[in-house]
Amino acid sequence: MSSSNLSLSSDQVEEMQRHVEDCYPEEGCGILGGFADRVAWVIPITNILHSSTRFQMDPREQIDAFFKIEDAGGKLIGIYHSHPNGPEFPSESDVRESAFPEAVHIIWHHLDEEWNYQAYRIDPVVGFVAVGISLHRP
Repeated sequence: MSSSNLSLSSDQVEEMQRHVEDCYPEEGCGILGGFADRVAWVIPITNILHSSTRFQMDPREQIDAFFKIEDAGGKLIGIYHSHPNGPEFPSESDVRESAFPEAVHIIWHHLDEEWNYQAYRIDPVVGFVAVGISLHRP
């Protein structure tokens, strides 16, 4: 992704939020596919660790998501997951275990009874850098 912004629709934001709410108090996770910097698909994936502090995507679901995106001519744009108890930025393990440097990571966090999100680009050398999010019409 060459842009410093990620483009999502409000429906896609709501879909991710519903998923992380449904997974609470465990971390929820999923894949974002699309074109350039514009998300076309939000694909929830099962967190096989069922943990409130870590996630690992179900390998079969992850491969199916990659095939869905590739078959439609898209590419992996991002990964989202939740931090039910914070922090609102990528954790040390998120940075250390990041396997897709091209992907933007959206971190959902639960503060004061509300879910909030922020996007980051993860770099194992510098850690992470915030990425802007713009909302587009579906």
